[in-house]
Amino acid sequence: MSEFLLEILAEEIPAGVLSQARSDLLRGLADALAAERIEGTFFAHSTSRRLVLFSRDLPEVQEDHEVESVGPSVRVAFDADGRPTRAAEGFARGQGVAVEALRVVATPKGEYVSVRKIVEGRFTSEILAEVIPTVVSRMSFPRMMRWGDGRNTWIRPVHSVICLLDGLVVPFSLFGVESGRTTFGHRTLAPGRIVVVGVDDYVARLRASFVEPDAGVRRRTLAEKAEALAAEVGCSAVEDSDLLDTLAHLVEWPGLVRGSFEAAYLDLPEEILVTAMREHQKVLPTRDATGALAAHFFAVADHTGDPKGHIARGNEWVLNARFADARFFWDDDGKLPLEERVPRLARLSFQEKLGDTLRKVERVEALADRLARDLGLADAAPRVARAARLARADLVTDMVREFPDLQGIVGGLYARRDGESESVWQAIYDHYLPAGADDSLPRADVGRVVALADRLDTLAGFFALGLVPTGSRDPYALRRAALAVVRILLEGNLRLDLPAAIRAARGLHDVAGATPEETAASLHPFLLERVRFVLERRGFRHDEIESVLTTDCPDVTDAVERVAAVAAVRKLPDFAPLAIAFKRVQNILTQAGVTTAGELDPALMSDDSERQLAGDFFQARGILDELVGARRYEEALSVMASLGPCLDRFFTDVMVLVDDEAVRRNRLSLLAAMRDQFFRVARLSEIQA
Repeated sequence: MSEFLLEILAEEIPAGVLSQARSDLLRGLADALAAERIEGTFFAHSTSRRLVLFSRDLPEVQEDHEVESVGPSVRVAFDADGRPTRAAEGFARGQGVAVEALRVVATPKGEYVSVRKIVEGRFTSEILAEVIPTVVSRMSFPRMMRWGDGRNTWIRPVHSVICLLDGLVVPFSLFGVESGRTTFGHRTLAPGRIVVVGVDDYVARLRASFVEPDAGVRRRTLAEKAEALAAEVGCSAVEDSDLLDTLAHLVEWPGLVRGSFEAAYLDLPEEILVTAMREHQKVLPTRDATGALAAHFFAVADHTGDPKGHIARGNEWVLNARFADARFFWDDDGKLPLEERVPRLARLSFQEKLGDTLRKVERVEALADRLARDLGLADAAPRVARAARLARADLVTDMVREFPDLQGIVGGLYARRDGESESVWQAIYDHYLPAGADDSLPRADVGRVVALADRLDTLAGFFALGLVPTGSRDPYALRRAALAVVRILLEGNLRLDLPAAIRAARGLHDVAGATPEETAASLHPFLLERVRFVLERRGFRHDEIESVLTTDCPDVTDAVERVAAVAAVRKLPDFAPLAIAFKRVQNILTQAGVTTAGELDPALMSDDSERQLAGDFFQARGILDELVGARRYEEALSVMASLGPCLDRFFTDVMVLVDDEAVRRNRLSLLAAMRDQFFRVARLSEIQA
């Protein structure tokens, strides 16, 4: 096994892309080598200036492998007497074998001659030299740079490349930079050249030059320093995993300094202070012994320390200035209530064809009022409408212009200051939630209805215009909006006729495009795809999900309850035979083209098994009506499963598609009636028994 080391040293790489870049480089090179039959265990590191990849178990030589080359057809390769023709001789000569080595193989096109031979494996160093430039040049980033003559495009200009296999340089050129064994230490603390011979030597020399290549080590060091510095002033560092990751990616050496801001600013809302520290300054807040925000913070420093205090004072100066701006905005914005800001939303465009933000607010207000009533929350409808009207008013405040990440939150804080009820200001504060798959929901029903109406308005408008996500492209984040709709309904246990809600939302848009019915027909399946995603994350099996989502699912909360019932009942001994028999039911009805059940005539039932199945089904149907109506789906499926043995006997004893048209139609009607009844819960033919 050979030891491999790759380092790409560049200008400072943005912290936000480093994790993905590290992963893409590792996966890209591992896949490229695997395609060449070279397997190894790879590890990746990164700093703000370099991407590092290494392995200790690469084979020195690619494995030998057998290849088969197919030549001319047998009719062309041999004459009528079986002697090789010039075509066969030429093919053999081209393959470097004697004509006697040719063999005949059968292909879809007929019989052809072929040659099998062993190809010796190439040296791994040769393959690395070929694949590394390709893998690196194909890496994609949100924003790319050009440098030199403009032909090179990557995240940042590359300065040097180390590539070693067992201590020997693997020669190639990357963006015009030749690979070697030389890198450089910390830009200011140890900027000299470093010559390395292997992985351990590389790591040791980097650390001696104030570069910690392992982001995990930098992160742990920063967390430990933060706790130690916080303890000196009787505080603790705020737990913020994402910010710690960012700080670790901003530096090559994990230095940390403590600073302070004017305690007078602590009377501003905590959300504003934390956002200014976290999003704008990338500094870590602290809390005192009571859990309240303290007037201390920690700033990352790509240095061993701050002996003269310049780093701390610089951060303090900037942070105090931001807090001063925030106080001014807080006081100045308070001179005008949110209600009086709503008309100003007409100045903000929402979407070219869907109008300005004021029109968006008016649509959401009307839709939220309707949804509240449809969801059985009529008493809350006035508060829902009020929250929907004020939800985006903070977009025209100076605070949100300065701190865009606080939109919604600032609106909630201002609404509370304006004297709005608790449910209204909380709904405004929360209405952008959930922003992702793991975010929390709005904390109460009022906020959930407003958030639901806001997403449905957006989705209905864009789908009506035909602006539907395709492939990986989703410029308007409609998948995220759809997931929010599904999560609010499911986790909020809200029961809503989604197609009807979509039609209502589309009806409020005064634009040309798809009709409300057409919009619902395209948007509802899009939302069901998000339901599939949620159910898969919850661990349900694919066939369980499909058995329900291929039926009528206007209420996704109801659909999820049905999936859970299928998952629970499929363990019963009678369920697998029922699923198998139901596949036969579905196949027969499909073959016969039966879409609806006709009237049953008991007089046409001549077989005991047929009469038994009909009797048992009619008896069960009344029970099923009651159970399904009460959403007791597990019990309903158990009743269905009890019909399995009787259905099996029916198929054993009875021919459904008989010549007698009346008898055939009657038997098909019985099966269709059972299918339609079962479809109220699940399409059991989807279950893999």
